[in-house]
Amino acid sequence: MLLTRSRSAILNPELQPFCLGGDRKTANIPIFFNSTIPVEVELIRTDFETGQQESIKLSKSQLRDIERRAKRESQDGDTVQSIVQFDFPVKKTGAYRLGRVLDEYKLEVQRRNPLTFVVSCPKAWVGPALSAHRCVGDLSDLSMMVEGTPPLKIKYSRMINGKDHSFHFQSLQPEGFVSPLSGLRSNNWGYDEDDISWARAQKVPVGLNESMHSSGDWQYSIDEVQDGFGNIIKYDSLADDPDGKPKPKHLTQSFVVKKRPVIRLEGCDLRHPLKVAKGKSKNLPVSYGLSGGSREDSTYQIAWQFSPIDTLTESGDHGDVVTIGTYTAKNNRDRPTISAPGLYTLKSVSASQCEGEIQEPSSCLLLNPLEPRLSLRHEEIPDTCAGNSIGLRVDLDLIGTPPFIVRYDVISNGERRSERVSIPGLRYQLDLVPRIAGHHKYIFTHVGDSIYDGQKLSGPEYVLEQDVKPAAAALIQHSTGKMSSCLGDQVTVDILLLGDPPFTLEWELIHDGKRKQFKVPNIQENSYQIKTAPLTTGGEYTLGLTSVQDKRGCRNFLQEELKISVRRQSPRAAFGQVDGKRKILAVEGSSVKLPLRLTGEGPWKVYYANLHDGSPDKPKVQEKIIKSDNGFLEVRGRGAFAITDVWDSQCHGVVDPKASRFDVDWFPRPELSVALTHGVSKTETGFQLQDVCEGDVSGFEVALKGELYKFETVLRWAC
Repeated sequence: MLLTRSRSAILNPELQPFCLGGDRKTANIPIFFNSTIPVEVELIRTDFETGQQESIKLSKSQLRDIERRAKRESQDGDTVQSIVQFDFPVKKTGAYRLGRVLDEYKLEVQRRNPLTFVVSCPKAWVGPALSAHRCVGDLSDLSMMVEGTPPLKIKYSRMINGKDHSFHFQSLQPEGFVSPLSGLRSNNWGYDEDDISWARAQKVPVGLNESMHSSGDWQYSIDEVQDGFGNIIKYDSLADDPDGKPKPKHLTQSFVVKKRPVIRLEGCDLRHPLKVAKGKSKNLPVSYGLSGGSREDSTYQIAWQFSPIDTLTESGDHGDVVTIGTYTAKNNRDRPTISAPGLYTLKSVSASQCEGEIQEPSSCLLLNPLEPRLSLRHEEIPDTCAGNSIGLRVDLDLIGTPPFIVRYDVISNGERRSERVSIPGLRYQLDLVPRIAGHHKYIFTHVGDSIYDGQKLSGPEYVLEQDVKPAAAALIQHSTGKMSSCLGDQVTVDILLLGDPPFTLEWELIHDGKRKQFKVPNIQENSYQIKTAPLTTGGEYTLGLTSVQDKRGCRNFLQEELKISVRRQSPRAAFGQVDGKRKILAVEGSSVKLPLRLTGEGPWKVYYANLHDGSPDKPKVQEKIIKSDNGFLEVRGRGAFAITDVWDSQCHGVVDPKASRFDVDWFPRPELSVALTHGVSKTETGFQLQDVCEGDVSGFEVALKGELYKFETVLRWAC
């Protein structure tokens, strides 16, 4: 501000911006009076809309206020030499300048006359959005409106999942609009004072059309707006508001940006078609997800193209016949079912109003394979030794989709049973070799493959018959092919012999790399029991049948084996120690737990006896089941307890002779006696002290016997 010492007046020398609107009801324009006391002050207001002028004069009270301030600031009594500021309140927008200013002598005061602009305060708001929902990759399509004196500036914030991203727009003004404010140079404006219509408030739309690249909650919020004069209006954010009040709705716009669905076919493409039986259906193998790899559960809608198998082009694409199929899935595991053979191609997917993406593979071919068929060829299997037929060798030729399941019934000597065979390819050779002599009939009943369930077979070509006398054979009668044995036990194995007796059976026992062979001739029955010698070495044994020979003298090779696992140690039983001893003292009549140490596989049967109970030669033996290898025997009574025998879950064990006995005894009962010292004598009813004179001290000694520090003594006497 530059004021000379001459008598002068100036309105708003620093050209401060002023605006009215919203919470700003009044604008206080400063007027500076230099070395003068005005008696009349006139302001000229020019309207922005009409260009008309009006005269505004300061009231008498306002002039008296200026006079009081001038005299208060004066340094030389009545001589006014100071600069006085008076803030003139205005409530209308317009361009203000000083008109006539008279001092106390009715003389006009020198004045500078720049215009002061009081404009409408700038403001902004968010335009209405068609929808609050967006999908990833959509444009925001948001409009904001800014109103004020151009050129305008706006600042808005964009919150994405709670993270702030602020932006500015500058120099917003109507198209073709020219403002002198754009050429502001050191507070010297170049404009025509006769035309100030450019200072009127203008509405300028602001369009936001940016790509919404991530899913989640988006919020646009107007934070600040500024007009061409520099008037700034700030809108506090929720975080800045001390009362925690959110911004008005017209200043914000929120969107929920959803992920787009993504689908593809899984496990089916043009090289790997789906196969389904005629008249059956199958799920279209749609793999559904959301962009970013998410697997959130949701409903979705898909559409696909379908062309029947006989309408496809030579290249395998859709032909002229194309229909559209649609499906609404209830969740991401729900799939549409399809049954007609042909080409299916995914065309669209949508979820939560968002169109999605189709990934490859997107096409799948559905085929109805041929139903499985079976043809049979057979020949007899001769016995290489005797020349008799011992069975049938059947060649199976199949058509269909492997693997196959062929079912057949076997009728032997009036008994019927069902069998099945799994065939991995289109050809298979089946040997039907019965183990018992007689008439055998084979009826092939069903054939199925990976697509079709068992298809019924009928006709004489599926029935085979034969009369056989099977070659000699031997079978181990044990279901699992494995057994376990205790150390030192003999093992007994039942053998079933097939053929005509008498038989000669050869077998071997293998252990630790060594073979021991056995041969048993002239077996007259169809069963035989092998009994081994005691197996005194632990480990794994293999009992294998090597050959068998029957009445016809044909020696047949055998491959029957039985694995025998022999314990390397026998179960053992012993007493543990208490305080380093196998002796314990307890209160008479109480329960005492004697610790045990057991090896083997539990539970154990422990046999024990009290050597002091019964006759010394034959004490009474008791049995107790122990589940833990560190269990205990609970006994009542004293004596010498001895372990006599032990079994674990399978094997008989041994008792450690050095730790087989545990002694239990009672603590001695406590004793009390009165010492017969000088002055104490025993009577028939108790003890008597020698008489003493009144006031003298008398006493007697008591002897205690028992556990030290554990006495509770009660003495009673009569005087």
